[in-house]
Amino acid sequence: MSVPLFVAQEIGRTLVDENKWMPTVTIDVSQSPAIADLARVHAVEGIGDVSTHAIRQDDSVVLGVQLTSPVRAMFAVAFSYAQHREFLKDVAEAGALIFATTDVENAHEDQPLWLSVDIDGGALLETLRN
Repeated sequence: MSVPLFVAQEIGRTLVDENKWMPTVTIDVSQSPAIADLARVHAVEGIGDVSTHAIRQDDSVVLGVQLTSPVRAMFAVAFSYAQHREFLKDVAEAGALIFATTDVENAHEDQPLWLSVDIDGGALLETLRN
């Protein structure tokens, strides 16, 4: 099974509750319809089982996401360590990451479904230290 690899595009925060902002990364899933549909599936079926793993090689940090229910899917997102180090530390501290898979410019009006996953913060911090 090939695993789709996406490149981190824009990074930022999304307001998820009245006073809670979550780290958010934009990825282009236009060539991966199954990944593009994950947010909808999880909104309908529930969060399910998600695990994450990160590896660092030189200036790249690759964050892998594996979902085993309600559907089986895997994908990875490549970050630049130099550019995204502080953002990734924020992700680890939050223990979660939102994957924005639609146009972020109109998100406030459109209220799109984006995929939010729990992140193994301790493991991510360890990867960033190595």
